[in-house]
This record gives sequence, C-alpha cells and structure tokens, in this order.
Amino acid sequence: MINSSDFTIMGVGGAGCRFLNTLSKTPGAERLRLLALDTDRESLVNSGLPPENTLLAGENWRLGKGCGGNVSDGRSAIGNARNGIDSLLGNTKMLMVVGGLGGGTGSGGIATVLSIGAKKQIPTLALVTLPFSHEGDQRRQIASSALEKTIFDVANAVIALPNDLLFSSLSPTAPIAEAYKLADEQIARTALALSAQLCAGNLLNADFTTFSNMLMQEKSRCAVGVGVVRRENGTLRPETAIENMLSSPLLGGCSNLQTADAVIFNILGGPSLSIGDVQTIFGKSVDFIRQETQILTSAATSPEWEDMIQFTALAIKYKQPLKPQAENKHSGVSPREVTESLFSSNAMEQPALPFVPVSKGIMESTLKVIWQGKDLDIPTYIRDEISIDSGKIISKNVKPGN
Repeated sequence: MINSSDFTIMGVGGAGCRFLNTLSKTPGAERLRLLALDTDRESLVNSGLPPENTLLAGENWRLGKGCGGNVSDGRSAIGNARNGIDSLLGNTKMLMVVGGLGGGTGSGGIATVLSIGAKKQIPTLALVTLPFSHEGDQRRQIASSALEKTIFDVANAVIALPNDLLFSSLSPTAPIAEAYKLADEQIARTALALSAQLCAGNLLNADFTTFSNMLMQEKSRCAVGVGVVRRENGTLRPETAIENMLSSPLLGGCSNLQTADAVIFNILGGPSLSIGDVQTIFGKSVDFIRQETQILTSAATSPEWEDMIQFTALAIKYKQPLKPQAENKHSGVSPREVTESLFSSNAMEQPALPFVPVSKGIMESTLKVIWQGKDLDIPTYIRDEISIDSGKIISKNVKPGN
C-alpha cells in the first residue's frame, strides 16, 4: 500500500481541470498530489492549482487556446508534452487520471498520460465521464472511441460514468449549469474516496490488484453513489449516509446497485468513527445488492472528516456475464466465495494471470497497422478474445492420468 502523499490525481482537459478545482476544496484532498494538464491556458488557471502543478501542452502551436474539440490535435499536443508530463509525475507511486470524454484534449490525451504512467511502472486508474445525450452523436462517438480503443488498453482500471445518470435525479427544468456542478462534485468526492480506499494507514484497505481486476473484467460500465451526512445536534446518523448515497445523482437509481455484478464500498469518517457505524453502513447496504454480487469494502478516518461521514458505492456492470472458473468445483458458489478461496493459503489453483497491454511508448501516435480489418498492434489474445489457461498445480502424490 502507498501513502496518500504518493497518490497523484491528474486532471486532463477542461473537465479534468474543473474536477480538480472542486476536489481541491474538499476536506482530505490536501493530502493528495493534484496536477493539471491542458491545452487551454485559462482552464489551467481556473483549476486553482499553483503554476508548478500545471502543464500547458502544445503551447507553441495551440497558443494556449485549446484544441476546439479536435481529438487529433489533442493527441498530438499531449504526445509532444510527454517529457514534461514525465517530469511532472516525478516519483509518484499511484496515478489517477480524471477528465471528461467527448472533447479534444481529454479524448485525445488521457490514454497518452496513462501510457506514460505504465512506462514508469505506476499503477494507473482512469476516472472519466461520458457526454450528455444532448451534446450530440459526434461527442458520444468520440468518447466511445477513446474509451474502447485506447483508454481500456492502457489503464490498470477504468471507471466511466455517463453524465446522463444525472437526469434521474434532476428536474427537467433544472439549469444545465447545475447538472455540471453536481457532476463535478460527485467526481471529486469519488476520486477522494478511491484514493482513500487504496492508500495505507486506513482502517480497511483495498488491494489494488483485486480492485483493478474487478473493474477490468469484460470492460465494465459503472455508476457511483456518494452520500454525505454531518453531525446535527450532537448526533451523527450513519443510516442517513446510506439514504443520501441511494439518491446520489451519478448512481442513476437504486436499480443500478441491484443489478450490479460487483460493488466497491468505501466509508470516510473522523477519528471518532466507530466500528458500530462501519458495521451498520456495510450491514444495511448489502440489502440493496444481490447475493452473488462481488463486494470490496474499505474504510478510512482523518481529522478533516470529523463530524461527518461520506459513504461511496461504486456499482459495476460487466458487458457480458463473467466467464466460469477453470474448475467445476466452483459451480453454484457465489463470486465472493470464489474470491475468498483463491486468496486462501490452501488454494491449489493459480488464478488467471492479469495480462495487460503494454504501451507503444513513443510510437503511441503513429498510424495503426490494419490487416483484414484487425489492428495488429493489439495482442492476438485480446484481438481474438482468446482465454488464457490459468493452469493447475498437480500434487506430487497424484500420478499422471489420475
């Protein structure tokens, strides 16, 4: 596990800079390292971060005016700033990249930032939003292409949140500015919860390998609920945190919890957070999910969260049902029991190796090699969806053929 001071959150593009501006004002964020990257000078200023924590990409030819939604320009500008990004990241131990997809800089550059992290052997997590429906087909197609063709291939874990989920909690007459403000607040609090979940020194920590494996199975889609409750009249009710989480804008309704294949729960509280409060929240929350749903939990305390509790639920839905385990002995057993058995000291089977595509490095922005409609730069086992045999340990006492 890493310390929070070694955890870097980099915002890329206009939306990423907005997220950082909101995050920097959130209690607990001062423990993290926040960085901003954009082709728009004004956007970097509005991030609220000191100049030494920002980088203006493509300044010589974009002149600090952004990419105007041009993905190719965004990709080139960020690609040409690789050395500056590498230097800005420094010796960070874990990297979360946040931003919105559908525009030029974020859609074109987020994958490049992730690839730099991969080259530095830094575990990477992408937290991105997808455009509102009213933003048009072109932006949605740009976002989908960036997500499916680049980001999923270079990040260790991806959380993609559709902005349209906000419509389930907002009145049709609500100002669009309110919707964006809500999205920014939800993303900021989600980023804070995830960083706390993966950093050392907390009550319950999440192993990054388990965390990333849950998110990368079958290229998942996510919804997130964030509930905050504050002490009133000397009373802090943990149940209210659950209620607020269930009505959270980016959760999109309780049904997204009920149909999730996996859920990641996180609790943030002050030093007075009791084990009873933790048990109450986790215990009541499982009533909203299916018995077979995989669960990962964590809890953290800090003086900045005194007199308040933040409860975050990340609901993960896979595109396809999870593939069955190699051995039939797990049939009829819930995923959480399978997970426990795989991590037990008596487990005799090796889990499938977490093969991850390697970045193309300086060749990132070169033309793809396409043959018979297939991208030859993508490994064959991924391109043709070939399952990798996880293997089996054979006891010395068992003779071949038995």
